[in-house]
Amino acid sequence: MDQMKIGKFISKSRKSKEITQEQLAEKLGVSKNAVSKWERGLNLPDASIMQDLCNTLEISLNELFAGEYLKEKDVKNQSEKNILEILKFNDDKSKKYRLFLLFISLLLIISFVILGREFLVKCGYILDSDLKYSQIYINGDGNIKGNVDVNKFGKINIDFDIGANKYGYAVFKNPNKALKRLKKDYSKGIKLIQKEFNLLPLNNFTYKDYKTYGWQVTTGTDEERQQARFVSSFMDIYENSFSR
Repeated sequence: MDQMKIGKFISKSRKSKEITQEQLAEKLGVSKNAVSKWERGLNLPDASIMQDLCNTLEISLNELFAGEYLKEKDVKNQSEKNILEILKFNDDKSKKYRLFLLFISLLLIISFVILGREFLVKCGYILDSDLKYSQIYINGDGNIKGNVDVNKFGKINIDFDIGANKYGYAVFKNPNKALKRLKKDYSKGIKLIQKEFNLLPLNNFTYKDYKTYGWQVTTGTDEERQQARFVSSFMDIYENSFSR
């Protein structure tokens, strides 16, 4: 189906009736821009108004689809040809629609994979290879950042052993294991922070709050406050395993 030919035919038929685009648009209940697009071959009139368009222009549907005036002897042959053209046109549109849906689906899958992976990293379900322990943490050596007392943490518990990631930031060699140890051995400090600042339980969604508020506790026993402050210092390092 030749949209350009149909568009020129609509324009020719309209002008022969001395009807402006605005007048044709008003008769059919569409915008002038829609009529302009038809006549430029950008798209076809909607099926719901094709008959009204033909009646207004005093042409047949066969002539509209053929894009030209037809002699009576040619109507039958053109009708059959138009039917085939319409079927082919609809099939092409269906293929394009399926390709469009496929493209959108692939785009969504790719986005889900990218965003999903980022989500899983932040949740601690997987570790970004760049943020994992990959080198020894020695203050002032190479690309090492900060001034973390790794011996202090290591002496507390072997689960708190610290190294450095690709970027030189201190990280626990096994952050998940370290967090489990923290929850077990420093539960009093964690509960104090949670209670005093009305926080949700400690997890990979809330650990930054515990990092912020652990230093600010004012209630509880000396032991609980000391544990709370250690929780904050722990989270300073723990965070490096999940954010750049």
